[in-house]
Amino acid sequence: MKLASLSTEQAPPISVPLRFFIAAPVFLALAALLLAMAGGNPFAELRAPALIAATHHVTLGFMAMVMLGAIQQLLPVVIGSQMPASRLVAWLTFLPLIAGTLSLSAGFMLGKAELLNLSWPLLGLAFLVFIAASLTSLARATAKNVTKTALLLSILSLAGAVTLGMLLAGGHANGLPLPYAKLAVAHISLALGGWVLLLIIGVSYQVVPMFQLTPNYPKWLSAALAPAIFSVLLINLALLLFGPAPHWAGSITEVLFWLLACCFAAVTLRLQSQRRRHIPDATLSFFRLGMVALLLAAAFSLAALLYPAAGDHLRTLSVLVFILGFALSLIHGMLYKIIPFLVWFHLFRGGLKTGVPNMKKIIPEAWMWRHLWLHGGTLLAALLAPWWNAAARLLMLGLLLQGILLGYAVFTGIAVYRRTLQRLEQMQP
Repeated sequence: MKLASLSTEQAPPISVPLRFFIAAPVFLALAALLLAMAGGNPFAELRAPALIAATHHVTLGFMAMVMLGAIQQLLPVVIGSQMPASRLVAWLTFLPLIAGTLSLSAGFMLGKAELLNLSWPLLGLAFLVFIAASLTSLARATAKNVTKTALLLSILSLAGAVTLGMLLAGGHANGLPLPYAKLAVAHISLALGGWVLLLIIGVSYQVVPMFQLTPNYPKWLSAALAPAIFSVLLINLALLLFGPAPHWAGSITEVLFWLLACCFAAVTLRLQSQRRRHIPDATLSFFRLGMVALLLAAAFSLAALLYPAAGDHLRTLSVLVFILGFALSLIHGMLYKIIPFLVWFHLFRGGLKTGVPNMKKIIPEAWMWRHLWLHGGTLLAALLAPWWNAAARLLMLGLLLQGILLGYAVFTGIAVYRRTLQRLEQMQP
């Protein structure tokens, strides 16, 4: 993909994505503080209230916050279709997402039904506005490409995950007789396997060749991968919600899902080995770490099928590695590319032809490398956290420091943007 193929005139104001990016690191730090406040080792108990609350801070407050902000920039520029009422959609997504995430986590942490009953309408509003605006934008788009397909399937998965999440939150708050275990598995599979993985796949089709200077993804993969994963998730959802189904059927869908995910990881690593510029790059290393983590998450999940006695622990490790190792690595790597690009792009688009800083100088490379090493250490701690209290504390510290580091990086990008605008305005006669 080339910059010339981007619909740059469709881009929303820089404030639209940046408000999401600046809020996200706060939730990463808050997740660490919630875990620390619980005392002991919350990772040793899968249903510990602090672990559930912190997990939603990471998945909703951090991951979804970044992803919603990125899509509101991505759809107009890559797909060529503006979000309807982009400023209003941004605020109606941003504010309820913050309030809903805080009340949901507090409800789990404190065991307060009224907070859970407050959270699910707020989160429902945030995601309803976002999903409706995104589907409208996609329906208007004339472009037909693999990224558009992956984004559409990702947003449909998000709609299913949000519906199930609202049902679970309302059910817990009001004591409804629901099949909570099945609904939770379906919710997690659609949220992580559908919304997160399919979005990353769709974005990677554009970001990896453009920013990492690799060949394009092979057409056979890009055309079939996202629909295949979505189909497997739908089959798995039907088996969970409309069973009973034989155990082997669920195992086959799980194996198929992870084989498809591993195919994406393996092809991405191969493309990165063929990049045209063999210079060490922190954002590329974040991507590579994420792909290796995806393969490791698959290994843990498939091992759980072979060793049912250790299934709970292996699946816990799989989810931890998927969220912290795969999703967070990719999000960190993309942010360190997207934020400098947005700063450069919006300064240049504003008519400034001279004095615009080089993208590589907006966020210092050394800062990215420090974050990468800290993130790698946090991931190693996560592998040991369920059994070793010291590792659990190191994981909490790692999440806290990563929130601070990433927040500093976003503030740095914003400061460069504002300083450059002020300097160039002063130079004008």
